[in-house]
Amino acid sequence: MPIAAEQAVLAVDIGGTKVAVALVRGAEVLALEQGRTPAAAGPDAVVAKVVVRARRLLVGGLAAPDRVGVACAGVVVDGRVRAMSPELLPGWHDYPLVERLRAEIELPVSALNDAQAAALGEARHGAGRGHDSLLFVTVSTGVGGGLVLGGRLWQGATGLAGHVGHMAGGELERVASGTALERLAAEAGHVGLGAREVIEEAEAGAGWALRLVVGAADALARALADVRVLVDPEVVVLGGGVGLNAGFRRAVVAAVERSDPRTRLRVVPASLGAAAGLVGAACWSGDQGSPSTLPHGEPS
Repeated sequence: MPIAAEQAVLAVDIGGTKVAVALVRGAEVLALEQGRTPAAAGPDAVVAKVVVRARRLLVGGLAAPDRVGVACAGVVVDGRVRAMSPELLPGWHDYPLVERLRAEIELPVSALNDAQAAALGEARHGAGRGHDSLLFVTVSTGVGGGLVLGGRLWQGATGLAGHVGHMAGGELERVASGTALERLAAEAGHVGLGAREVIEEAEAGAGWALRLVVGAADALARALADVRVLVDPEVVVLGGGVGLNAGFRRAVVAAVERSDPRTRLRVVPASLGAAAGLVGAACWSGDQGSPSTLPHGEPS
């Protein structure tokens, strides 16, 4: 059965750029430790960083969690992680994440993809509340996503469900991610600008930046149209460091409005912000063993 609502969970969110560890109760983040992901040093170094931050929280005495929920970039199946974008998380080739964390923290550990976790968090406690189905899209270092269908997180047969950034052979991630905007800006002669600066330049009317942002938004709108005709969710929840940027979101909404009315989806901003993955990981840890929420979306 799911854990009681008042029970705190040690929640972990491992992304290509940031590692966050928190004590979470429901939608409330009680305490948080976060910093950059030591991605280049490999998965063992990332786990070591998680363990250090987790122990700081555990000795703080604020709450006594009895389990750990982990949201991690990549495909997560049976506690093992395979990076979809090895350049962002090198060395994650069927990495036994749950086993390694359980050995270090000595609590039950469950894990799922970070965007799928955020989808679950937004569905339960955020912008997706009241909707039976949603697609969560995170635009950050990469582009990821998660599906909630019929009120359940849908992971698919092999954990791939919702990975919109890798549709059409990964084309969306190559043009619409924060990494892509930075790379494309450099190729256009504007070296050293991050995605936020590119969007600011576009908002200020710089033609080169506007072309990049509109191109990214149009690519995302096309992907959303494909999702609409495939699974037809009620709403798209847009999150991630780039996705929550107001200028980028306006560009995406405008691109969707230019698309075929028959395949338009309503796009709303994620309301949990950067905490969506942590909240979803905590939800997932509580769901494990519950007959009402089966792994990988199998029918009951």
